[in-house]
Amino acid sequence: MVRGFYTAGSGMITSSRKLDIAGENISNSSTSGYKKDEVTLSSFEQQLISKISSTSDHIGNISLGQTIRSTNTDFEQGAITQTDNPFDLAISGDGFFTVQGTDNKTYYTRNGEFKVDDQGYVTTADGAKLMGNNGAVNSDGQLFTVSSEGGVYVRDRLIDNLTIYNPTDTSSMVKYGNGMFTETGTSAQKAFTGSIGQGCIESSNVSMMDTMMGMMAGQNAFTSCSQAVKMIDETLEQAVNIGRMN
Repeated sequence: MVRGFYTAGSGMITSSRKLDIAGENISNSSTSGYKKDEVTLSSFEQQLISKISSTSDHIGNISLGQTIRSTNTDFEQGAITQTDNPFDLAISGDGFFTVQGTDNKTYYTRNGEFKVDDQGYVTTADGAKLMGNNGAVNSDGQLFTVSSEGGVYVRDRLIDNLTIYNPTDTSSMVKYGNGMFTETGTSAQKAFTGSIGQGCIESSNVSMMDTMMGMMAGQNAFTSCSQAVKMIDETLEQAVNIGRMN
């Protein structure tokens, strides 16, 4: 009976965490280039139950429930949407824009909603500078064009090439916030074989329908587990009262 508490309790904790992640995905569904998070579940080791009167007669196995093993980011590409804004850029294929934050640290992002600041630098909405092979990209406040290979041109003159970070393994990339990632390890890079589009952005890869269905399933699971905890608690209370009467 007490094992039921662990099973239902772990179910409540797991469902609650899944609901939190789903809520985070939904809140960022309109963020350009946002990559949704998913959870990987693992089961506690099953326990073999035997009859008390005999060690050779087995009733069967009982599981003590599930727990979240890890939270992973799904880097699947989102839909490319045309905006006709010359400051909007989108990567088709693998890779990330490299930006330098206001803290001078390097970050990576798929959010291509850029602007030009009062010093001529191409930046994100938060002021992180878009990086090229020659450093922070500066158009001197002029309109610029970007080729599909990442070349940055001002008045048909090549001023830089965008630094596209394209790791062979994205498992060491961690979300930092505002659609940016940090690299916790040193990952080998592969050649950029995608293309860059100007006047368009990449939408988030969150499916609202799938996420809402997952939230409903998670809410139902949480409710069921909480009801199970309540029933077990009431049963144990009755057993204690009977024991006191005897």
